Amino acid sequence: MKKYHFSRDIRQKLEYLYALDGKGIKPGLSRVQAFLDRIGNPHEKLTAIHVAGTNGKGSTCAIIASVLQAAGYNVGLYTSPHLVRFNERIRVNGKKISDAEIAGFLDGKHNIIEELDTSFFETTTAMAFDYFVRKKVDIAVLETGLGGRLDATNVVTPLVSVITAIGKDHEEFLGNTIEKIALEKAGIIKPGVPVISARQAPVVLEILKKEALSKNCPFIYSPDMCRIQVDHRCFDRQELSISVKDESVHQLKFALLGDHQLVNLETAITVLRQIQQFKVNFDSMVRGIAATRWHGRLELLSGSPVIYYDVGHNEHGIRQVVRTLQQIFPEDKFRLLIALGGKKKVDSLGQILADLTDRVYVSEIPNGKSFPARELANRLARGLSEAEITVEPNISKALTHCVQTLKSEEHLLILGSHYIAPAIYDFFKINV
Repeated sequence: MKKYHFSRDIRQKLEYLYALDGKGIKPGLSRVQAFLDRIGNPHEKLTAIHVAGTNGKGSTCAIIASVLQAAGYNVGLYTSPHLVRFNERIRVNGKKISDAEIAGFLDGKHNIIEELDTSFFETTTAMAFDYFVRKKVDIAVLETGLGGRLDATNVVTPLVSVITAIGKDHEEFLGNTIEKIALEKAGIIKPGVPVISARQAPVVLEILKKEALSKNCPFIYSPDMCRIQVDHRCFDRQELSISVKDESVHQLKFALLGDHQLVNLETAITVLRQIQQFKVNFDSMVRGIAATRWHGRLELLSGSPVIYYDVGHNEHGIRQVVRTLQQIFPEDKFRLLIALGGKKKVDSLGQILADLTDRVYVSEIPNGKSFPARELANRLARGLSEAEITVEPNISKALTHCVQTLKSEEHLLILGSHYIAPAIYDFFKINV
C-alpha cells in the first residue's frame, strides 16, 4: 500500500484512509478486535444499540438518535456510507466529527493500522468507538456496514440488537438466498440480549426467532408494540397518529416519506420502549420523531418543480420509492435520472419503474465503479418500452440538462448510488 507522509492537510489524511478501502472488504473480527485491544477496548466502555438489516438501517438509527437527544441524552451515531464528507459517519448529538479529530486519530494510530493491515471500515469503526468514549456519550447507536455476523461493529455487546427489513443485496458477500442473508444479519444477536425485529417476510421472521431462541434472547416484534396511522400524505411530510400503550398523538409531522419509513419508525419506537435504562417520555419521543431528518431518503430538493433524491440502489429499496411516489402523486409521471453501481441487479428495474416514469436519463457514478450508462439503458429498456431513454454518462451534465429543461409542473426523481451525492448537493447548494 502506498505510504503517505501526514501533514496538517486533512485531505491527505483522508486520502490515506480511503486507500485502505483498496484492500476490499475483509470479513472477520480478528483485526478490528486486535486494533481495539491496542487502544484500550473503547467498545467495552460503550452502552450501545446495534442495528443490522438490508434497508432502513440508517433511517431507524437516525430516528432513535433524534429521540434520545430530545430526551436530553448525549448520543453517538455511527452510520455508513457518507454522502459528501467522511465526517458524516460519526456524530455526537448531530454534530459531525471534526477534521482535527479524524487527523488526530489517524496520526496517533498510524503504526497500528499499518501493523495490523486493517481495512477502511475496521479503522473507521475503531475511530468511532474511540471518539464516542472520549466524548462521554451516554449511548451509541451503531449501524452495521455490511451483513452482521462478520461486520466490524459486531464486537459490541449492546443493550438491544435491532434487525430492520431484510431483502436481497450484497449477495456476493452475504449469500444468494434470503435465508442465507437473514442468517448473516442475525449474526449480531448476542446471548441474552433482547432482539427487536422490524416487519419481515414470514421466512425471515422464523429464522430470526429461531436464532434468538437458540441464544436465550427475548424476541420483540415491532408491529406488535405500537400502532401508526397515516392521517395525511404531503409531498414534503407525512402526518401521523401514533399510539403506544395508553399514550397517543395525532397529526405528528414526520419528514421521512413512505410506508417503509413507517416500518422504520415502528421499529425505532419499539427500541426506545425496550431500553429501560434510558427513560424517554412520550413528549420527548414526539419531539424527536418530528425533528428527524435523514439526507438521501426521498429527500425533497426542490418544491417547484418537485425534485427528490433517493439513494435506493437495490430492487427492494427502489420498489418502495416507486410505491411512495405513486401514493403521493397517483396521476403523475416523473422524469428519472439514474446511476447505479456496477454490481447491482438491474434486470427487473425497468419493470419496477414502468408505471412511474416515461422519460429516463441514464448516467454514471464518477468513480469508475459505475454500471456503464449505455448497458444500464439497454437493460432498463426491456421493461420501459414506452419510455424515452437518454444516455449521458457525465452526471453533472445529465443533472444540469434534467433540471434546466424541467417545467414547473413536472417532477424529477434522482435515483441511485451514494456516490453521485456530491454532484447533486453541490448543484442544489445543500449542506449535508
